[in-house]
Amino acid sequence: MISIRLIYIQNSKKNKSYQFEDDLIKRLNHSIKFDVKALNHKKKFSSVEELIGYEGNLISKELDHSRTTICFDKEGDMLTSKKFSELIFNTSGQFNLVIGGTYGLSNEIKLKADRLISFSNMEFAHDLFRLMLLEQLYRGHCIKTNHPYHQNEK
Repeated sequence: MISIRLIYIQNSKKNKSYQFEDDLIKRLNHSIKFDVKALNHKKKFSSVEELIGYEGNLISKELDHSRTTICFDKEGDMLTSKKFSELIFNTSGQFNLVIGGTYGLSNEIKLKADRLISFSNMEFAHDLFRLMLLEQLYRGHCIKTNHPYHQNEK
């Protein structure tokens, strides 16, 4: 069974998107074991670099180094849904999936990553991105199992 530890910096309180996230996680529970780790902090920082470094330390403490670490960053590779599905579902792997804070990931975390992936050159709200990631995991599972949710490319 695939095991995913989703690690992310949480910038806001729970909102309605969590209902969608919970639904997608429930749909995937039979094929993916999820561990979701939201990292909060209320510290104030004198610079963006200091903030990114602090968040990087929080993330670093949560990484399980026996897992493949995939970080999401604008500098990463762009994949199709099919390629993302192959990356996750053509293994019986264990993954750390990492989403950084408002200003992104520290270089230290990027260097620890086995893979950097970008969904777009655009920026997204954290709640929306997390939902997009979970939807892509669900879509990837549907691609792997030939479920009609994903319309195969012609």
